[in-house]
Amino acid sequence: MKTEPSNITIVLTITSILLLAGCSRARASEDNPVTGDELTTLKREYADVLSLQGTSKVEILAIARIVRANPEMAIDRTAASGEYCFKSGPGTMVHFAAQPERTSEDIVYELDASALIAAGLDPARMKQLPDLGRMTPGVWYFLPKGQLDPHHAHAMPAPTIAIAVNVK
Repeated sequence: MKTEPSNITIVLTITSILLLAGCSRARASEDNPVTGDELTTLKREYADVLSLQGTSKVEILAIARIVRANPEMAIDRTAASGEYCFKSGPGTMVHFAAQPERTSEDIVYELDASALIAAGLDPARMKQLPDLGRMTPGVWYFLPKGQLDPHHAHAMPAPTIAIAVNVK
């Protein structure tokens, strides 16, 4: 019977690895002893991940493996919009608010609309993408090619459609 490791098992494993790494480093460099601060920092930074169970935990780990295999997919747009951008392919991205409690745009999906327009999508029937923080969750928006995207703070190279999700 297969069981998932508990949070205690995960923390003990991480602690053991850190202690072993600390002992190795301490022997290699006596003038830089390792303290419990590293473990405290690790627990604080990964508390949200360590608290997950079941499908949520497995999903986050699957995403982590994808980003680890291709770190360029993760784009920091916090200076421009307070969001992190996960660019999964050309013209396909999802933005995650760094502080979702401050916006109703917790998640924003942006897609290259070129193929949809070629297939008959009429962008004139869509609302224009508003300024940052002004999207109504669940409403599709259009951004013409070359216009400034508030989620990126630069012009987009293709026509784009976007939708926001408020997970609260």
